[in-house]
Amino acid sequence: MKNTMGVDLSESERALVECYQGLVRVLKDGKDLAPFERRNALKAVAALWQVVNGLDLDPGQLYEIGA
Repeated sequence: MKNTMGVDLSESERALVECYQGLVRVLKDGKDLAPFERRNALKAVAALWQVVNGLDLDPGQLYEIGA
């Protein structure tokens, strides 16, 4: 996986990106989440958004998933 600058991401960086993408997918599709689960997942996504943005990737907008 490469970032927007064409730099290869390390294995650890790729794992963080996959974690972010997985949480976003759960929040978009997970209509069965309890309110506390959704709130805490949104907080985790917000933190991981900072990581993905710092890796020069395009993490999208948080408001698209209800943040």
